[in-house]
Amino acid sequence: MATEAAIMAKGVTLGGRGITLAALLLLLVDLACASRGGNEAWQRESSRQREMMREGEGPLLEVELGQNPGEASYSIVVDGKRWLTSGRSYLRHLGEVCTEGNGKLELVRTEELRGVDAKLGEYEGVSWEWVSKQSRLDNGTVATMVGEIKWFPSLGNLVLFDQHFPNEVVGTQSDGLSCSPTRPQVDQCDSCASMIWQGLSSAFPSFARVEGASEEELGFMEYYGIFENGKDGAEGPNLGLWHKDVVMGGLSSGPIALFNENGNAIVISSHSNFMSASVDSSEGGVVDWGIMGSVGRIPAGFSVSHVLFASNRGINHAFRSWGDHMLSYYGKPPHRAVEDDITNEYLGYTTDKGSYYYYNPEQGKDMNATLVDVYEYSQAEGIPYKNILLDSWWYYRDPSDHSVILWEARDDVFRGGNRGMGEFGEQTGWAFTAHNRFWSNRTEYDELHGGSFKFVHDTGCPCNTTDAYSLPADETFWDYLFEQATREWGLATYEQDWLWPQFLGMTKLLEDASLGRAWLLQMGAAASAHNVNIQYCMAFPRHALQSLEVPAVTQIRASNDYGPTDRAWQWRIGRSSIFVNAIGLAPSKDGVYTSRTEPGGSEGDFVEARPELEVLVALLSTGPVQIADGVGFSDKALIMRTCSEDGLLLKPSKAMTAMDFSLVSEAFGGAKGEFPARSEIWGTYSRIGEEAWMHVLAADVQNATSLSLRDVLNVVESPPSSTNATYLAYHVPDFDVTRIKVVSMPFVGSVVTLPAMDPLDHELWHFAKVLPNGVGILGELDKFVPTSPQRIKGISFDSSHVLVVVVGFPGEEVRLFFAHESAGGIDISEEACVIGKQGDCTIILLVSFSSDQQMHPSGIKHHKGHSSHGQVDQLWRLRRR
Repeated sequence: MATEAAIMAKGVTLGGRGITLAALLLLLVDLACASRGGNEAWQRESSRQREMMREGEGPLLEVELGQNPGEASYSIVVDGKRWLTSGRSYLRHLGEVCTEGNGKLELVRTEELRGVDAKLGEYEGVSWEWVSKQSRLDNGTVATMVGEIKWFPSLGNLVLFDQHFPNEVVGTQSDGLSCSPTRPQVDQCDSCASMIWQGLSSAFPSFARVEGASEEELGFMEYYGIFENGKDGAEGPNLGLWHKDVVMGGLSSGPIALFNENGNAIVISSHSNFMSASVDSSEGGVVDWGIMGSVGRIPAGFSVSHVLFASNRGINHAFRSWGDHMLSYYGKPPHRAVEDDITNEYLGYTTDKGSYYYYNPEQGKDMNATLVDVYEYSQAEGIPYKNILLDSWWYYRDPSDHSVILWEARDDVFRGGNRGMGEFGEQTGWAFTAHNRFWSNRTEYDELHGGSFKFVHDTGCPCNTTDAYSLPADETFWDYLFEQATREWGLATYEQDWLWPQFLGMTKLLEDASLGRAWLLQMGAAASAHNVNIQYCMAFPRHALQSLEVPAVTQIRASNDYGPTDRAWQWRIGRSSIFVNAIGLAPSKDGVYTSRTEPGGSEGDFVEARPELEVLVALLSTGPVQIADGVGFSDKALIMRTCSEDGLLLKPSKAMTAMDFSLVSEAFGGAKGEFPARSEIWGTYSRIGEEAWMHVLAADVQNATSLSLRDVLNVVESPPSSTNATYLAYHVPDFDVTRIKVVSMPFVGSVVTLPAMDPLDHELWHFAKVLPNGVGILGELDKFVPTSPQRIKGISFDSSHVLVVVVGFPGEEVRLFFAHESAGGIDISEEACVIGKQGDCTIILLVSFSSDQQMHPSGIKHHKGHSSHGQVDQLWRLRRR
């Protein structure tokens, strides 16, 4: 059976429309009055609507059932070709793997499904019910698993696989515990960090990976490991050929994308109970999805679901559409990470690992006095920090295992403890991001140790009982913690670090199917109640997915710590950001040094070989930009390329991510791109009204690469409905406008060549559409993102004018550049205005044409006129450079 209908995609048209001068002047008031978020209404288009859009004719994603109704067999068909063929479904019961093949699992019912999902609409499907042929429970009930496939005719790109357990199932834990694929013996584990748990408690769906199971060759990308971004294949994202290369699976695994070389892609992920859902890659070329194998008992009424989501626009679009669906399904605002988190919105400072002052106060001073010096230095230099990250040095830890005893400011760090910390916040005006880690079994908050709250205690993980952690048992503790922190010292963002040791290090979190979800939901509910945002750090993909049910989570670390041992790969977050950005989180790169040498810091006298690239990546992540410099070492000019004079980060509209063609090339090309010899080619865009500018970062490019306009346009969520427009590609070496490179790209096959680079080199390219009046808006060329929607709030034009409304700090001068193709080449002009008291100003470019319709200097001399807010605008003579 297959879906029978699909909804055609509604193309979102890019590109401005010509208007009369009178209309242009009328629009001036509306555009100049635009609020900071007013021109991003396109971004707030219903995720539900976008999720239902479908490109192409007919359903993209279909399910085909086997011919024998007595067999639970199925195939996944994408764009008319079979991609996946079912493997074996199983239930682990009383320590045995029960399958139909071994006679221990019996299929007792097959039923056709038709119904209405409250969030997704009408569905069709099939239900299979299996019972274990092991012994019954004492009350006479049998271990039962119900598997359902649901497809939605009105969508055409989404299939759900559900598992339900009407009765309790015991003895479900697998025997797949090991340290790592290379150290399989549990008794050789030196910590819970390296532990994996292969196998599942239940499996449905299950897909064969053997050659011939698919009608075309498929590549895959698997998210796997800590930080969502690893190195050397030890952690993900993991790319390869579906029928050939290793799929890691296990507790560290997450969403998997399958794709061909023609733009079709599907994302497979858990859809509910994210903390207990898992994926397993077993022998014989089978990948299974179900409940993680560490769970020892499946409670009656428990369920878990997985989703397949398809796109015919490639890997990035598949993840974005899947993410829109997930955000809509769980009711989480898709843009909260950008709009409601000051640490994502404004420039900050960090004391995290790798930073200058990480456990390293100035000689003869405590951390309080040291950070006051940082503040005074920033004020003197005009560096507009608005927030600070305080790492683990500020609270009380158990010296035996570094777990948390008391999450309050130490008196030897902030004089007066919490009171001194609050006074520092008042002195600086900085918002706090405060680090936390796993709770000790001896925490002073525990009623067993004189506290007022119940905690869940543990004896350590199965391979190391030395480290014993605990968890708050209910939400009342988190309410107390966040209320005290916000009232006494002004907590803004809570960083929950060390998520994987807490998860792997607690037997109860591994064995209980519901405890992990309850832990994070309770933390999140209390944070929301006290207007606290959350950053997840050292997270597995399951933690990231769980954030869909936790509105307070706005960001997640997408990299390892910024330390000297990780310089070659720590910044490479373009792949991890695909997943993180799709689920509405801002990827965090961690801190950055802005100077090459900063002697005396916490990491010694090491050299930062690429400070500009480090800062650039932090900005393009759309997450926090947090400077790690010591006093006297900051490069202000470099820092200010990220922000306005008041510290507002001038970012693109979405996180920059690895471009599809580079991922497809690696998966199908056989070269695994070992660190550090791997090209990084990432793309993003800035949306302002109906117009979009694309940005491409190329770093460590191994071989000269042709970048086509078609590839560039594909980074936009809603690409132009017409590809007839001409675009200008431009690159400004060292931010020297006199050296600007501009390339005309009149059709989608046009290319820009990215040269092979030294490992320390990078190039940043931008792409502007030429408006119908012949002008291309290049933007603010002394910033990393010259056309940021945080800077430009409105654009309009007619045949002879271009009007741009910009915002910023009162008194700040904003200089924009424009381009126009002429018979003699490409002319560049510069216009400027000064931000008025109400935070904006307007630039008007006057374009005049001769009879041959070529652009000429307007002849208008320096002219002053009043904008809608009464501040002076400056109309500069168009001048050729």
